[in-house]
Amino acid sequence: MGRIEESVEVAAPLEEVYRHWVHCEDFPQFMRGVVSVDVSGRGSSSWVVETAGGRREFEAVTTEVVEGERVAWDGGSGPVRHSGVVTFHHVDDRTTRVMLQLEVEPPGLWAHLAEALGFVDRRVIDDLNDFKHHVERSSGLPTG
Repeated sequence: MGRIEESVEVAAPLEEVYRHWVHCEDFPQFMRGVVSVDVSGRGSSSWVVETAGGRREFEAVTTEVVEGERVAWDGGSGPVRHSGVVTFHHVDDRTTRVMLQLEVEPPGLWAHLAEALGFVDRRVIDDLNDFKHHVERSSGLPTG
C-alpha cells in the first residue's frame, strides 16, 4: 500500500474550509479527478474518480469525525482499496492548513505503475489545489 501525504494552505477561516470539505458531494464541480459523489447520509458515500489508472468506482465509509478538526474514512475492500484522514489546522484567522494522509492499494499492474511513477500523488496535489481555489473564490476574502 502506498502512502501519500500532502498539504495546502487555504486563505479562508478554518470553519469555512471544514464546511466545504464535509460537503464532498460538491467536489465534482471543481475537482478534476472527481466525477461524482453520492452521500447516503449514513456515513457512507459512493464515488467515481478519474486516475492515471482509469475511471474507478468505490464506496467510502466515514470512520471518524472530529468537528472542525478531522475526518477519516475507509474505502473498503473494493477495487480501489484505500483509507485516509484529512486534518484542518488554524494558521491564523484567515488561513487554514489542510493536511491529507492517504493509503492507497492500486488495483492491477498498470495502476501500480501509475502509483510508482507518482501519477496518483500528482492527482491528489491537483485535487487539493482545486479545493483550495474553490474555497478561496467562495470565501470573498482577498487572497493576495
